[in-house]
Amino acid sequence: MDVEVFRAENPPRMQRYGEALEAGIIRGNMGSLVVLKLGPGLELAGHAHEQEHVGAVLAGEFSFTDGGEETVLHAGDLYRVPPNAKHGVRCTDHAVVVQARADL
Repeated sequence: MDVEVFRAENPPRMQRYGEALEAGIIRGNMGSLVVLKLGPGLELAGHAHEQEHVGAVLAGEFSFTDGGEETVLHAGDLYRVPPNAKHGVRCTDHAVVVQARADL
């Protein structure tokens, strides 16, 4: 069978980006599914992407920031970041997120 299966004990190959961020990418023909592990103290400054991102929080919590506004997301929450929407990311403890993207 040609179906690729990734399980919790066998996730996609993860790469570390700094002390508090790991990401693994499952690439497909129409886009990618990104698995993100956010750690304590993660702070990503305001930035924007040309492509929209849609995602789900599988565990923990994190927040999107925009200037003085902060929106906290918890396990079970879904989200959409529209194209070119400026946002930052903050995580005080941990979070596991999956995100569908067309740009990777």
